[in-house]
Amino acid sequence: MGRGVALLLLLELHCLTASSYWTADVLISFNDPFNPDIRVSELCSCGLYGLNSPIRRASGLVVTPAFEERLACDNGTSFNLEESEPWIALIERGNCTFTEKINLATRAGASAVVIYNYYVEGLRNDTIPMKHEGTKNAVAIMINYPKGIEIVKLLAQGIKVYMIIDAGKMHGSWIGSYSIFFVSIAFFVVTAVTVGYFIYYSARRLRNARAVNRRQKKLKAEAMKVISQLELRTLKQGDKETGSDGDSCAVCIEVYKPNDTVRILTCNHLFHKTCIDPWLLEHRTCPMCKCDILKSLGIEPDVEEAATETIPSVPEYSTDQQEEYTTTFPDHDNRSETVSSGYASVREMDERLGEVDDSPVDTPVQVDVMPHYDNFAFEEDEKSRQAKT
Repeated sequence: MGRGVALLLLLELHCLTASSYWTADVLISFNDPFNPDIRVSELCSCGLYGLNSPIRRASGLVVTPAFEERLACDNGTSFNLEESEPWIALIERGNCTFTEKINLATRAGASAVVIYNYYVEGLRNDTIPMKHEGTKNAVAIMINYPKGIEIVKLLAQGIKVYMIIDAGKMHGSWIGSYSIFFVSIAFFVVTAVTVGYFIYYSARRLRNARAVNRRQKKLKAEAMKVISQLELRTLKQGDKETGSDGDSCAVCIEVYKPNDTVRILTCNHLFHKTCIDPWLLEHRTCPMCKCDILKSLGIEPDVEEAATETIPSVPEYSTDQQEEYTTTFPDHDNRSETVSSGYASVREMDERLGEVDDSPVDTPVQVDVMPHYDNFAFEEDEKSRQAKT
C-alpha cells in the first residue's frame, strides 16, 4: 500500500510541474520621446516564464538583433549592442526553436532572453509556456505580440529601454496547487497506519505463538511425568501377545515378539514403548480409544485443546415406511479389565456386531379387523324380492 501511495505522489508531482506555470512581472522604463526629461515606467504582468527557465529576477538594457537577423536563428546573428552593461535580448518568435534562440543570445552575453509572440491574423497572440530544454540556467520569458512590438518601436526611434523581470505568481489548476499537500498528508497517514497495523499484527502473532509454545511445553512436561508413571512390561515367550493368535502394535503394525518392551496405558491398551512414548508426548491420548492419559490420572491442564468430532448424519425416512429396530448392547467401559492391544478390541466389537446382525428380527404384525354391522334396509329389500319370485 505504501508503494502505491508513493507512486501516486510522484505522479502528482510530475503532473503539477507540467500543468503549472509562473507569470513574470515586466517593468520597462525609458525617457519620454517628446520630453526627454520625463522618465516613463510601465509595469505589467504580461510575461510568462519558460518551463525550463529558473524563476529569478533579471534586469538590463533591452537589445534586439540586427533587422535582417531579427529572428535570431543564424549562428552569425549580431545584436545592436553599444555599451558594455547587462542587457536583455528581445527576439521575435519563429523559424527555429526556442532553445536555439535562447542559446544564441546567451552565448552573445545576454543576461536574459525575452521572446515576443509573432502576429497571426485571426488568432489571439498571447503568451504560451515555452519548452526549451538544454538552455542551462538562462532566464527566458515570453511576452505577447503587442507588448513586444511596442518595445521594438521605441528601440527603432533610438530610445534606450531598460527592463526588470521579476517573478510573479504560480498559476495552474486549483487541484494542482493544493493536491501535493493533501497527497503528502495522505501518504504519511497511510504509511503510519500501515506500519502501526503491521507492528500490532506481528506483536499479536508473536504473543499467540509464545502462549502456544508455553502451553505445549507445559503439556509435554505433564505428559512426561505421566508417561513415567505408566506401567512397563517386557514380553516373554509364552505370553498370549507373542503367541500364534497374538496381535500387533497399533502404531507400527508389527507383531509383538519376546523381549519387546511394551507400555500399558490407563485404558489397558498396550503398545511398543518406542512407538507410544513419542505419540503420547504430542497427543497425550490413546491411539485407539482416545483416552486422555492426563485426565485419567486426575491432571487437568489449564488450557485444553478443543476437539471437534464430526457426527455422521442419519438419513430420515417417511413415517409410513419407517421400521424401528431396537438393539440393546451391554455397556462397556473404555478401561477393560484385561490388557489388550488396539486391534483386539476392535475385532471383538466387530464380532459382537456380526452376532447382532445375524440374529433374526421378530417383528410383530398387527392386523386390524373392521367390525361387522347389519344393514336392515338391505335385508328388507332382499326379502321382498325373494317373495315376488
